Amino acid sequence: MADETDYEQLDRAWAAIDAGEPEQALELARTADETLAETWILRATAALDLDDLGAADAAAQRAAELEDEDQDAELLCVRAELALRAWDIDGARAKLERAHALAPNAAVLLRLALIADLEGDLGRADRLQREAQRLDPGNVTPPPRLSESEFDQALQRTIARLPPPFRAALEHVAVIVDPMPTLALLGEERSATPPDLLGLFTGASRLEASSEVGAELPPTIHLFQRNLERACLERSELEEQIEVTLLHELGHYLGFDEDGVEELGLG
Repeated sequence: MADETDYEQLDRAWAAIDAGEPEQALELARTADETLAETWILRATAALDLDDLGAADAAAQRAAELEDEDQDAELLCVRAELALRAWDIDGARAKLERAHALAPNAAVLLRLALIADLEGDLGRADRLQREAQRLDPGNVTPPPRLSESEFDQALQRTIARLPPPFRAALEHVAVIVDPMPTLALLGEERSATPPDLLGLFTGASRLEASSEVGAELPPTIHLFQRNLERACLERSELEEQIEVTLLHELGHYLGFDEDGVEELGLG
């Protein structure tokens, strides 16, 4: 039976989640009472933060055995996030709307805004964003919104600042600004691609082109404007994030995988 110590342990674990330390949260949760649904919800949340979708799904299923999912807003949010990662947009929306009905929450509204963006309903996305800000003005800040021309100008300024070797490499890569990622663009990569992705490299890397492997696919960097805006608090930060994302995807063109890009310090 759970006692006060278990709840204190879970409180510390949630604090670790909020501090961006999911590994520590998992360590704390491993010693909490496993008959509590909250223990498994926390484990699922930490696993999601670590992109371990298998562990997150297993923990969510265990929580659902202990708690009625339809009556638990936290569990519904975890299930919604798993649905989003699987690009089950309808399923994610239904769970988030139920969670919000149970316990109005700004974070839920922000995920519903993401879904509206994915569906191309940008007006609804902005309304949900404003509603989230009204609900929690201390923690929700409206993202900087740029017109297409303003975003293109910011992109051109970013390209002009790149170190010469990267600017030269970029001459061989198309850069396309899309509002949001789409299933048609992702293809079979959807399982490894979150809907709030900032950028994506598609086509042949420089190494593949030189070896004629996949050379029929033109190298292209996609920047997702709405997600980039969502990730920032002000315009100056947005320009920095455009640069980080552009360099990251350019690293993939140069032939580096995710670990290699990180080691190069490209985000």
